[in-house]
Amino acid sequence: MFGSLRFLLAYLVIVSHLVGSEYVAHFGFYAVRGFFVISGLMMTAALNEVYAFDGLRFWANRALRLLPPYYLVCLLTLAAIAVAPAQAAEYLKFWRVPDFGDVMANLAVLPLQLTYASFRLIPPYWSVAIEIDMYLLLFLIVSRRMEWAVLTLVAGLTFQLAWVYDSMGWSVNYFTAPAAVLPFAVGAVLYFLRRRNLWIATPRMAALAFVAWLCNLLAGGSLLPQSYVFGAGYFLDTICFAILVSGLSGLSKASVRPFIERIDRTLGEWSYFAFLVHWLCGFVVVTTVLGGEQRGWLLLLVVTPPVLAACAGFAALNRKCLEPLRDRVRGGFGRLPRMVPAVLAGGPPR
Repeated sequence: MFGSLRFLLAYLVIVSHLVGSEYVAHFGFYAVRGFFVISGLMMTAALNEVYAFDGLRFWANRALRLLPPYYLVCLLTLAAIAVAPAQAAEYLKFWRVPDFGDVMANLAVLPLQLTYASFRLIPPYWSVAIEIDMYLLLFLIVSRRMEWAVLTLVAGLTFQLAWVYDSMGWSVNYFTAPAAVLPFAVGAVLYFLRRRNLWIATPRMAALAFVAWLCNLLAGGSLLPQSYVFGAGYFLDTICFAILVSGLSGLSKASVRPFIERIDRTLGEWSYFAFLVHWLCGFVVVTTVLGGEQRGWLLLLVVTPPVLAACAGFAALNRKCLEPLRDRVRGGFGRLPRMVPAVLAGGPPR
């Protein structure tokens, strides 16, 4: 059920961006942390069970997954800025009229993780740039052995403790690559624990963890102060989410009804596209339907259907144009059947 969970996280990012209130801002922060835990698990599984650390196939697959839809949305965003530059700059501070260097930095992706970039076609894409850094760390070290994953987990915890001790700013613990080491290492360790039959959260434990995670998310900033949101609540978010992810990794495919599995697979495919298009869809709605209302729950309500429609369109293009290529990459560029990690297929740990 990782697909539904990933879509929920993507939608929480959308809520935090388009509603724009102080209360919902941390929804996106907590969701990104959750994405990193899932990615640590899934990429470690893929590297071990599909690619056998074949760098060419792994990086080719990642490029095919991440870049074509990103570049398409970048092109559409540039067109929107060109048509209505003043409205675009008013709608989003990152959408001033760009120069050539701005565009090239966005197309290169990795510069987006640096905080000085003032023009961003897809503002939250900095998190994908950080993910690419972490993919390299997983490929080189973390995903190869459980011992290295545990050592990386300790390093990530050390950074978190240093952040608390030195009272560093929030941006250091959210927008930087070192801050992502802990959740990615958590995901990798969860994979090895499952593979060695050492620990998998039970369904009951995972359900309780999900409830606790959701309560923690909703209580922060309402029942609990902002200091909690950016302190203990952030760490509790990671713990609860790790238990949830472990429990989901232990679900067998036979325990999920086929139509639920299809819905889950569809939502998982849509999660990345929703992440990409929500700012652009919001801009179109603001300029054509809502008469300039920049943020709010009404904007979120009106934008959600166009975002879902865009996701369906992107998914259709993805299945037709990209998935056949990705299947060939997974199979070693030959005519081999698509390989799926056991953690995603619901197979037994190994």
